[in-house]
Amino acid sequence: MEQPSDTAHPATAMTILLATALLGSGCAAPPDRPAPEPADVPPVTTATVTLAAEPPAPMTSPATDPGPPSGPSTAARRAIRIELGEQRFTYIEDGAPVHSGPISSGRAGHPTPRGRFAVLAKDADKVSSRYTNQLGWQAWMPYAIQFHGHYFLHEGWLPGHPDSHGCVRVGEQDARFLFERLRLGDRVEVVD
Repeated sequence: MEQPSDTAHPATAMTILLATALLGSGCAAPPDRPAPEPADVPPVTTATVTLAAEPPAPMTSPATDPGPPSGPSTAARRAIRIELGEQRFTYIEDGAPVHSGPISSGRAGHPTPRGRFAVLAKDADKVSSRYTNQLGWQAWMPYAIQFHGHYFLHEGWLPGHPDSHGCVRVGEQDARFLFERLRLGDRVEVVD
């Protein structure tokens, strides 16, 4: 039986090594699942969101027992608070923290906008129309939740410090959780 040669496919090996080295940073860091083929990417759907003039509920725990936990299909008031200084998010239902995790926000020169926003659109297989990765391919932004202009919360690499072009990156499990729970119109608060 013929043994495979170490030089049988040098171009393939070099391409794999180069791609591995180059994908270590930015919004296009390698996710835990393959990127969708461009032809298979559904268009982003958007909706007009009108927020009530009433101020949002305070982000503190209620003084009384809130009752049984509410799932994503109930009419719970949902929100997410993104703390840039702490590089953490907190998902809140009916004023009570439910889930928290690490983020990576915008680096110097590409700040993440601060303020109160709302979920404008969601796209599980978003491909950026603004940015490319180190290989020149459009950056993949899985589980994208648009909250302001071209700013999204999405799955991405978490280096432990601000590192994006202004988007808010979260880990894969957190991205799936937030994508499942948050609905159009839900509050997004970004603070220092």
